[in-house]
Amino acid sequence: MKCLDTTFLIDIVEHPKEARGLAEALEGRGEVLATTVFNVWEALLGAHAIRDRDHGKKLLDLYAKVLARLVLLPMSLEDASKAAEIGGSLRRRGRDVGADSLTAAIAIRAGCDGIVTRNEAHFNEIATLTGMKVVPY
Repeated sequence: MKCLDTTFLIDIVEHPKEARGLAEALEGRGEVLATTVFNVWEALLGAHAIRDRDHGKKLLDLYAKVLARLVLLPMSLEDASKAAEIGGSLRRRGRDVGADSLTAAIAIRAGCDGIVTRNEAHFNEIATLTGMKVVPY
């Protein structure tokens, strides 16, 4: 199972030509695609913040269609604790990855074997601690 980061969710909705090929390749290999409730929040926040209400509604409808095809990974107290551990360890080393540690912690607990992202810098840092595979695009 691959966990889709917010960058991929945004790109599959707003720039589908660029992201569709990877999604089709992953699904073609039998990969289960998932995302976290946190990543959904990040993506939908952007859509709700758009001043053009009609465009925002259109994006929300597209997100709903994409999300209906994914496994949605919930967040637990265990995830929050693991994310703090990952983030704190990296921050001590001068490498702040922000909330991306939360995505990683949820994905690890859920048994994902990779995170699909355009944010290689943060997730490569996380991978050094956790062994989580980064699937860049």
